[in-house]
Amino acid sequence: MTKKIGKEPSWEQQKKMLLDSVALKMPLLHQSLVAAYGEEEGRRIYDDLYEASYKKRLQHFKDKDIVDVISAEIDVFPALGWKIWMDVCEENGEKVCYEHLEHCPHLEATRAYKLPDPCAILCDLDCRLSAKYRLGVWERISHIPSGGSECCFKIKPWPKGRGD
Repeated sequence: MTKKIGKEPSWEQQKKMLLDSVALKMPLLHQSLVAAYGEEEGRRIYDDLYEASYKKRLQHFKDKDIVDVISAEIDVFPALGWKIWMDVCEENGEKVCYEHLEHCPHLEATRAYKLPDPCAILCDLDCRLSAKYRLGVWERISHIPSGGSECCFKIKPWPKGRGD
């Protein structure tokens, strides 16, 4: 019997493979649900699963200032392949964050594997859920898939006294 051992990838190749697998997790789940249940039902199931995960993550940010929330993202996301930074300023008497995403591993991986851009099932969904759960108000300022050099979001705290 002949023992065959696979080629061991370099550390850089291993890192890229791991980052791609993390980046593709949600897009592939969405694609599988749509394939299994059809566009409408697959998307509904995906949205429900994503929202359940979002609510768990949200517990870490309950009653936190929006700057603390975005700071947590920029402290963690680079380990997952993001190039991300933020500006904090004051506009009309309130703190506003501008979150700059210069490199998105989800976008890079989905494009490499010829999948749809992940914006609608990740960023757009995060924006909607942030409003739904009153974490803050996200507004997209620029968008890489639309020709921008970065994705940039203007993020404001949820308005005090706003019950909707």
